[in-house]
Amino acid sequence: MNQSERIEQFTDAIWAWYAANKRELPWRDLLDQDPAERAYKVLVSEVMLQQTQVSRVKVVFRNFLEQFPKMKDLAAASNREVLLAWRGMGYNSRALRLRDAAKKIVGQEYSCPTGINFPQSMDELQLIPGIGHYTAGAIRNFAFNLPTPCIDTNIRRVLYRTFVGPENADGTWRKTDQELLPLVEKVLEVAIFPLPLAPPPRGEGNKNKNISLPPSGEGSGIGEHDTRNWHAALMDFGSLVQTKSNPKWHLCPLTKKGIMKTTPKNFIVEIDPPKRIDLTKREPGRFVGSKFIPNRIFRGKIVEALRDAPEGLTLEKIGREVCIDWDQVYLEDWMKKLITKLVQDSLLCKKGARYALSE
Repeated sequence: MNQSERIEQFTDAIWAWYAANKRELPWRDLLDQDPAERAYKVLVSEVMLQQTQVSRVKVVFRNFLEQFPKMKDLAAASNREVLLAWRGMGYNSRALRLRDAAKKIVGQEYSCPTGINFPQSMDELQLIPGIGHYTAGAIRNFAFNLPTPCIDTNIRRVLYRTFVGPENADGTWRKTDQELLPLVEKVLEVAIFPLPLAPPPRGEGNKNKNISLPPSGEGSGIGEHDTRNWHAALMDFGSLVQTKSNPKWHLCPLTKKGIMKTTPKNFIVEIDPPKRIDLTKREPGRFVGSKFIPNRIFRGKIVEALRDAPEGLTLEKIGREVCIDWDQVYLEDWMKKLITKLVQDSLLCKKGARYALSE
C-alpha cells in the first residue's frame, strides 16, 4: 500500500469511526454566533487541557465561563479572582497566563477578514504570550474552521503509529513534529477535501504551512467533513482507541483493515522498568517518608490552602496545612523559598506576617 492509498483509507476509517463514537465535550460544537467569543472559549479549553484530564476540565470549564463569560470579563479579572476560579486544576500559573492573553487580545485591534477583534493568522496568534504553534492551530481549526495542520499528543500518536510505525519502547519518537508536519498537512487535505486541489496560497508573511482556504460554514455537525471535526476525530480516536500504553487493538478499525503500520506484534511498551534514582535529572522536591514529592506539588497545595484563607496564613500555618511531616526547624528555609518563588510569579502576595493569593 503506497502512502496515498494509506491516507485515503485512513481518513475514510477515521470519519466512519467518529460518526459513531464522537465525544460530547462542552468546548465543542459551540453555538456562539460571534466567532471571537467562540475563539475565547476554545482558548480557555486548550489552556485548561494542558496536563489536565478531560474529566476534570469538563467541570472547571463550565464554572470558569460562568464567572468569566466574555473575554473582556477575564481580561479585567484580578489575580485572586482568576486563581479562585481555577480551583481544582493545578499548574496555577496557567491561569494568570490565560488572563494575560485575554488582556492582550482585548487591548489590541487585529486586521481580520471578518473584522472580528480576535487574531486569526498563525503569526498574530503566536505573538500572544502563552500561545504556541499547537494552540494557535487549534484556535484556527475549532473557532474559525480554518484548516491548519497542528499536532497534539493524541494526533501525533495516531498519525505516527499509522504512517511511521510504533514509538520507541520508552515512549520517545524517532521523528520530530517538524518532520511529521508535512504528512499532517497531506492527510488534512485529503480528509476535508475529497477532490485534488491546487496548492493553497500562503498567508502574507506567514512562514507556517497553513491551508488558507475558506471555512466550510458555521455548522458543526458530525456529518460535516470540515477541519474542526477532523481534528476532534483524531483526538477522540487517540484518547479512546489508540491510547498511550494500552491500545484497544480489538476496537481499532485501522488494525482490522491493515491500514496501520503499528500492530500488536511490533508494539512494545516498557513494562515496569527498573526504578532508577538520578538526582541530576530529578526535578526539585523532597522525600516525605519513602516517597519523593516534587516542589510543584507543594506549590499547588500552598495555593489551594490560600484559596480558603482570604486574610492569608503565616508561613508556619501554611507549612502545617501542606506538609504532613512539617518541622519548622528543618523545613522553614525550604518553605520560604517555595513561597518566595510564588510571590515572584504573582501567585501570592505578602500581607505583613501573612501570605495570601495575589490581588
